[in-house]
Amino acid sequence: MLPPAVLRQLYVQGSLTNTPEGAAFKLKNSLAPATVIGLEIAVDGQKIPPDKIYIIAAGQKRAASELASAGQKFNVRDEVTIVLGGVTLTPGAHKLDIKAKTKEWGELAFDVTDTPR
Repeated sequence: MLPPAVLRQLYVQGSLTNTPEGAAFKLKNSLAPATVIGLEIAVDGQKIPPDKIYIIAAGQKRAASELASAGQKFNVRDEVTIVLGGVTLTPGAHKLDIKAKTKEWGELAFDVTDTPR
């Protein structure tokens, strides 16, 4: 398990925004290749259902609930957008708890605090 302080480097600070689809943020892989087979996200302690979490990578949009069957390759330098469907964030700081299950590294968990732009 990689330490949360290292994993926080994956989060693109300042990327948190409200979009018409829901709150969104970016992750950029600067560490090592991984295949994500599960993703859990909580905002301010409220867990988001997997069918409301979407990953946009290389122009493809997939629900996190599909990851167990297909996986999402996350190579070094890849950037993905995570959309939390139906979530609108109020102004001010919000804590995001991010847990990713990977084939190569097992479960990776970290949290960040960001303010929607």
